[in-house]
Amino acid sequence: MDARTITRGAIAGMVGGMMMGMFAMLAMWLDGQPETGFWTPLNLIAHTVWRGAPLDAEFSGGALVLGGVIHMMMSMGLGAAVAVIVSKVGRLGRSLGTRVFTGLVIAMTVWIAMDFIIWPLIDSAAADAFTTWIFAVAHAVFGMTAPLALYALSASARTVPQASHA
Repeated sequence: MDARTITRGAIAGMVGGMMMGMFAMLAMWLDGQPETGFWTPLNLIAHTVWRGAPLDAEFSGGALVLGGVIHMMMSMGLGAAVAVIVSKVGRLGRSLGTRVFTGLVIAMTVWIAMDFIIWPLIDSAAADAFTTWIFAVAHAVFGMTAPLALYALSASARTVPQASHA
């Protein structure tokens, strides 16, 4: 495991996390439930460590910052893990489809653990307030996006033109 793999994975995780977050925020806003809205996902993430964060769609600057930081840290960590695992699986199947499928399996495994075990143990109120199907699809979005970003980062690293010496 080299530092470039981890770094590219963290960057790919940021991309995947941004796409995941955008989907979750828009989906919670459009879901039509009176207690959910655009800010709900970040509020719920923040509530996990700060019980003063709202459990609904109310805007909170503190929850925005705290939820965003926590979400990006988790996304970067998961992205690094995806990069390491995909690099190992990549030796078995180098196709982009295999890499995306692997990322999807990892993300859905994390969703199952987070939705049904980890988050309810840490903060059952926040876990219960996050719409299950949105949480699942958001993880699928991450699982597909992060390996694509990782592939793009790896491909661009392979095709960087070398300086010519005239």
